[in-house]
Amino acid sequence: MQLSRVLSLLALVALLASQGCLAAAVGYGAYAVSSSKDEATQKEAEARHIQTYNTYKADAEKLNFDREKSGLKPQPVMTFPEWKLAHNITTPAPTMPQAAGEKK
Repeated sequence: MQLSRVLSLLALVALLASQGCLAAAVGYGAYAVSSSKDEATQKEAEARHIQTYNTYKADAEKLNFDREKSGLKPQPVMTFPEWKLAHNITTPAPTMPQAAGEKK
């Protein structure tokens, strides 16, 4: 009888202690999933920017070719960093998780 009470008490303590671990594990899992989604979203956005820039560059070079055939001076073609700046496209810095107890 005494052994079953001790085992029951140990099981209760283990159950209560594991709830905190479970909450931490769920929280970390949610953070890991959202971080990977953020990174994937940023990579997709950068790929779209590169594709859009390449379209701009091809169109600008075609226009310059037509201008040269007509005897006009070609217009300058922006570099990718210049194009991003002109279109107000910024690449956000990666966010670092804030340490526990640390204030902003």
